[in-house]
Amino acid sequence: MTWRLSGIESFEMRDAMLSLARSILALAQLLTILATPDWQMFMSVPSTSLAAQCTGIKAASLWCVTGGEQLPDPAGRTIATVVLLLVLSGYRPRWSCIPHWYVAFSIAEDVTTIDGGDHVAEIFTMLLIPICLGDERVWIWRKPVYPVAPTWRGAAFAGYYLIRFQAAFIYLSAALSKLAHPAWRHATALRSLLDNPSYGAPALLRPLAEKVLSAPILAAPLTWGVIAIELSIAASTALPRRQRRVGLLLVILLHGAIILLMGLFSFGLIMIALMMAVNAGTSAVAMAPTYSPTHERAEGIASR
Repeated sequence: MTWRLSGIESFEMRDAMLSLARSILALAQLLTILATPDWQMFMSVPSTSLAAQCTGIKAASLWCVTGGEQLPDPAGRTIATVVLLLVLSGYRPRWSCIPHWYVAFSIAEDVTTIDGGDHVAEIFTMLLIPICLGDERVWIWRKPVYPVAPTWRGAAFAGYYLIRFQAAFIYLSAALSKLAHPAWRHATALRSLLDNPSYGAPALLRPLAEKVLSAPILAAPLTWGVIAIELSIAASTALPRRQRRVGLLLVILLHGAIILLMGLFSFGLIMIALMMAVNAGTSAVAMAPTYSPTHERAEGIASR
């Protein structure tokens, strides 16, 4: 128990890796907001108006609140863009973390063309809240001068380990679900995915992909390789920090290939950002040993 308490006391997650992860996450969401027209973002159910779909918890989402009977309304897109630009810039993480979660929640609830990454981002941004609320820095790109206040240290520690659990759960469940599917067991799933007209390989790469995946000697190791990579990523989240970097490298390679072959750009960036957060944090704290409320004021004055 003593070593666990000392680990919490010396824990420091506010490093460059976490800062970059938050910005990449915001960039992925911003690209979704700016690059997707309203008719694609908000496809209504037949015989049901968009405004009529704002029921239950969805009624609290950004586009339902700002749009009312005029959903979609440009105010929602504008507010989301401003919030995401604020997060992307790295200014005042303490102030931006809750609005960031609200935008992520609204995208997951309102946008109809989501690809799974938006639900990951919704949970991810929620788990970042206890970490960011204790961050007194004006800019996340500045190295912390003082440790997190004791009020937030335990919550930040818990949030960090829940982020690691989230990543492990996602990749473990993805691998196990593939093992339960005959197409993956028979090494035909990749070819079916890349042949899909909606999100398959681009026309330039499709002939090569079909040629490669038509050869059983190549299709089997590539298909099973995806499952092995996902299992390795899940396992890496439980390893020490240096070994977790292997998981980050595998995520970059896996989702880089998915972006190239399937065009799931926003989804790939969100998953890379999540794994970067898994690799954030250190127990080696080289800073002033105490914290006081005046530190935040001093931080703000020094940044002017």
